[in-house]
Amino acid sequence: MSSDKDLFNLKDGFLQLREHDSVCDVVRDRMNFFVWELKMVDSFLGLQSFPFAGECGIMLNVTQKMLKIWKTLYATLDNPNAESYLEEFIVTPRRDEFLDSNTDPFTFHVPTEIWKTKLEFIAKYSFPKIPLSVNKVDDIIPTPDFLMEFIDSVEENLSVLVQIDNPCSLLFVPGPKDQIEEVLKELKLLRFFILFLSHKCIDPQSQHSFFTHVLIEASHAALVAWLYLQNHGNKNQDLAPSEMNVSFSDLLKMKTNAILPGIHKVYVNVLQALKPTIQPGWHPTNQNEHAPGSVFIVETVAHSLVELPTVSNPCQIVGLNDQMEILREMRNLLRDNLINLPVLDLEHHSQDMGTVIVDAGLLIYSFYDIKGEKENTMLEDVNRELGLDLPRNIEPVKAMLYLIIRKAFQSNLSRIHGLGYVDFLLNNLKEFQSRNSDPLSSVMSQLQIIQTEIENLQPFLKDVAEERYNKHEGPQQWATQFIGKAYELEYVTDAFIRKEVPHWCLERWILDIKEEITLIRAEVAAIPEKQVVEVDLVSHDTLDTSTVHTLSQLSMNRSMNEEIVGFDDVREELKNKLTKGCRELDVISILGMPGLGKTTLAYKLYSDNSVISRFDIRAQCCVSRVYRRMDLLMALLHDAIGMRDSVSCEADAAEKLRRTLMAKRYLILVDDVWEASAWDDLSSCFYDAKNGSRIILTTRHREVANYATSVSKPIPLRIFNDEESWKLLEDKVFGKESCSSTLEKVGQQIAKKCGGLPLSIVLVAGILAKMEKNEENWKQVARTLGSHIHSDSKAIVEQSYQDLPYHLKACFLYFGAFLEDTVIDASWLTRSWISEAFIKSCEGKSLEDIAEAYLEHLIGRNLVMVSKRAYLDGKVKACRIHDVLLDFCKKRATEENFLLWIKWDQNVNPSSRIYSSRKHHSQPRLAFCEVDNLAEWRSSCSLVGSVLSRRDNTSFCKLAISGILQNFKFLKVLDLEQDVVIDSFPANLVHLRYFSAKTNQKSIPSSISNLRNLETLIIKGRKGGYMSVPITVWKMVKLKHVHISGSDGNGFVIEAAEEDSTKLHDLGTLSTPYLSCVEDAELMLSKAPNLRELKCKFTGDSSGPFPDLDFPTRLETLHIIAVFWYQMFPVCISGSNLKDLTIFKFRLGNENLSSIAQLQNLEALQLTSIQFDDEKWEVSSDEFTQLKVLKLIDCSSLKEWTVSDDAFPNLERLVLRRCWNIKETPSCFGDILSLKSIEVKYCSESVVKSARIIRETQVEEYQNADFKLVIK
Repeated sequence: MSSDKDLFNLKDGFLQLREHDSVCDVVRDRMNFFVWELKMVDSFLGLQSFPFAGECGIMLNVTQKMLKIWKTLYATLDNPNAESYLEEFIVTPRRDEFLDSNTDPFTFHVPTEIWKTKLEFIAKYSFPKIPLSVNKVDDIIPTPDFLMEFIDSVEENLSVLVQIDNPCSLLFVPGPKDQIEEVLKELKLLRFFILFLSHKCIDPQSQHSFFTHVLIEASHAALVAWLYLQNHGNKNQDLAPSEMNVSFSDLLKMKTNAILPGIHKVYVNVLQALKPTIQPGWHPTNQNEHAPGSVFIVETVAHSLVELPTVSNPCQIVGLNDQMEILREMRNLLRDNLINLPVLDLEHHSQDMGTVIVDAGLLIYSFYDIKGEKENTMLEDVNRELGLDLPRNIEPVKAMLYLIIRKAFQSNLSRIHGLGYVDFLLNNLKEFQSRNSDPLSSVMSQLQIIQTEIENLQPFLKDVAEERYNKHEGPQQWATQFIGKAYELEYVTDAFIRKEVPHWCLERWILDIKEEITLIRAEVAAIPEKQVVEVDLVSHDTLDTSTVHTLSQLSMNRSMNEEIVGFDDVREELKNKLTKGCRELDVISILGMPGLGKTTLAYKLYSDNSVISRFDIRAQCCVSRVYRRMDLLMALLHDAIGMRDSVSCEADAAEKLRRTLMAKRYLILVDDVWEASAWDDLSSCFYDAKNGSRIILTTRHREVANYATSVSKPIPLRIFNDEESWKLLEDKVFGKESCSSTLEKVGQQIAKKCGGLPLSIVLVAGILAKMEKNEENWKQVARTLGSHIHSDSKAIVEQSYQDLPYHLKACFLYFGAFLEDTVIDASWLTRSWISEAFIKSCEGKSLEDIAEAYLEHLIGRNLVMVSKRAYLDGKVKACRIHDVLLDFCKKRATEENFLLWIKWDQNVNPSSRIYSSRKHHSQPRLAFCEVDNLAEWRSSCSLVGSVLSRRDNTSFCKLAISGILQNFKFLKVLDLEQDVVIDSFPANLVHLRYFSAKTNQKSIPSSISNLRNLETLIIKGRKGGYMSVPITVWKMVKLKHVHISGSDGNGFVIEAAEEDSTKLHDLGTLSTPYLSCVEDAELMLSKAPNLRELKCKFTGDSSGPFPDLDFPTRLETLHIIAVFWYQMFPVCISGSNLKDLTIFKFRLGNENLSSIAQLQNLEALQLTSIQFDDEKWEVSSDEFTQLKVLKLIDCSSLKEWTVSDDAFPNLERLVLRRCWNIKETPSCFGDILSLKSIEVKYCSESVVKSARIIRETQVEEYQNADFKLVIK
């Protein structure tokens, strides 16, 4: 601010030195200290022309004395020796401990001199004793620009002190920093008030008085902070801590507190002059900006409310406190909500707001003048003397506040909703009314009316989900509005309980919601019947799940037998490079833009039987944009040798992979490589034994392909020609059916418009496949696609999204919560959809079945790819989404306020992060890359409905979940892929339905029962040992799915509940409890009478048999594991509906096996690590009549296996792995007409030979051309 040239040059020199790479930390800290001191002196120099500087006693002396010290230093450095000094002692790297008064003669003594000078000033100066000339206007008036510039400089300097945490720094301030932050806040308030007043035409005398007052306040804040705060390298022992605290406390008392004697008169004069200027259209800030300035004005005027002195007259206390409570409430509401809205939204209420703000300020500041004159001052006296009518003026502002609060909430609502949300709301409404009927009788009648209206609109939502309105926009808009009202109602009912919004505001809100829902119902009732159409189940997406099984089977069979379309020439070239060519290790890079089909082509080659037979080992991994080297190494090790357990470090994993591949001919698929560094992370593991090993690499970047090249040059994929484009489109739409000639002509036009991109063609095929196949419909699609897409699939992705039914849009956008190339567990996905309320209930069908139908429809539209299907029923087990579609989902989810990704940016300062987070506090869903990001943002996310962390960071495991969850009041889904400490669950998480986390602890706290609405509980525990689950879990009657296990498969123990405790009727999936005795097991199973899937471990005495248990009648899947090796299995196992049975580490006799064989509905049997009595297994006629899949794994005790001709009549798949001692595969399998495949891995040569004979029988005698034999 000053114009002193020497100071400017000195400061600039220190700034340059500070940034030099070779400067050590001690010298850099000293440079920072010098710059800070020079800036402070520079600020004080700018005050010399104002008369109050002399009046303050020593400000001029301070400035002149410090200026002398710095000029002396400047003169010292401004000579030829200074340059050599800078080179030797600052620029040249040196050990910190060598820097002292001898090695640094020029600057070492300066901090000491500064501190000595400050001590002299402190002895003479005490701020509270300095009179403030509040009634006197100086001849020289500070301008608003000067004031704001001065405050900015003081703020900047104080902010530096807040950021220093090193006690050895010359700028370190001992003790808490919150006092400094409070002063910074006060200075900010003053600055905004100046900005506010500078644009108002008010009395110059009042304005000048106030500006002088502000300058005095700010200058003393700077002076006291400068004198007292710094540590100076722990050399301020001359100043007692108590003296420092008192001095700084005095500074805080000063603040901007207008109640101090005399100062309030300045505010009164300013506000009285300001009041006539308030007119309609009044705005505290610029029209085109948001309203943070408004918040600071409110804070400034109402600042003194928190420090109102006690008055003597009880009547006065009551009268004053009633009004003050309203003002405090309004201040808080304005502060919390005003910042979220553009100023233009306040246009119609700005005059009301301005009137109340000014009247409130006049009331507060004038109260003390009148009180001084009259001992028993009443609030009415103040109002009358000032001509105020505060109670009447408050009413329009209350109306404005209600609109602000509601609009702030509405502005953060998603524009894409799940139709199932209303179902949850109705349940919550009923629970709310039953729990809170007495104290809330004033709103109960309104809630009951709303509940009735919602129930009446349920059929409408079902019709929307079933597309019975033939894509009319009106019904979909009404559905969106209706669900938005449901979200508001949830917030309002919760706010009643928490008392976070005034009761008067919530009452208005409920009344408005009731009226708006009534209007929507009227609109729905007026829909002409002719607009409601019957739905063709073949060509439309509906809630009906009757076709899901058929769709699954068709999709599965098609994906298994489907031939890749196009690239015939490229495929042949690549296959030759893989199976022939040089003996050296060759990296074959497939290069191409997104959507060309690089991954599809590479995987087809990787899975080709003629390629598979060439190599000893195959393994694959997907790198993608963000990856962890350990994950890639473990993926390759898992494929190569079946390794699942993690190794201690990356180096060990890399070495193990290298040794595994060293002596083998291997084929490695490395998909989606973005950086050359990613290839470096893996390439050292790929040993070249000159035996013809190959690596397939896919990338969209030519430089990566060139970098990885060894022998073969990269192969760039071309776009499809017109013939290939039509062939792919035809195949995806019609399959094996034929296309009519009328449609073929239009279809070729459509295919051509896809620009030769396979992804675009597939997406358009998904649209065509879901509509009635006629010429007019196809022409409409052609018109919609417009002109040629020019190798860009974005337009077609947009069209595919727009063509989605309403109820599928939220499900599709939810994929944006995943990282690139993630293989997504389908059960996790569908359960999340249910918890997110995306799934609309349908009578007679489970939500799980409906969610699976939704997923199948997205797959049918080619928007989602199937990674794995269950063999028995064809249901999707895992899926993934193309990178292009993932990018679309993330972008559109953000635009629709549906989901926001939060990524940590270390370059953003904390204050900016905190401020920017305000606009996300009501985001429906937040996705984080790290849990510590969540910890940073949690204070601003009170209304967030879902939190998803998407990066497994094992180094971070100290974050307590109670701290994370404390502020999330509406959380419904919490999915943490990182280790956390599960210390306790807050009682306010009543909405949480889905919880998944990883932890290293041994037990779950009993407070988990606070999650009374939880439906899915997934906890991945530590490796080794079991997890203890509290008895309180039996109180969680809404649980549907429980999966608790360690990383190595260990399960959990749970205290048995009493027999008369509540049953968990909704519990369908339970994994993995330890059962220690028959009593505990039976009691546990009795608590879950509708269990469908159970995975459990038996820990009983190894000498006795596993008890006969009466499993629930609805049980379909049972995995049972013996903790002690070769525990005897029960003689009899019940399960009339049991379809899938896995037995691990038990001992089985003929009686056990015969009992299992009689299970009438058993379709899949897996026997792993089984001890067979007498080392043999005899299968009699008519046993296992419904079995389709049989797996024998690690059954080395089995030597003789005989099977009668009539056994296994419906078997489709046989798997033998590591059954070393079986003599042969029973020949009768060759005569089973239903058999489709045999897999033999790591078995004897005689087993392999007999399996080949069976294949010959199947293919040659029974003409089963699709029969597959896999041998490894």
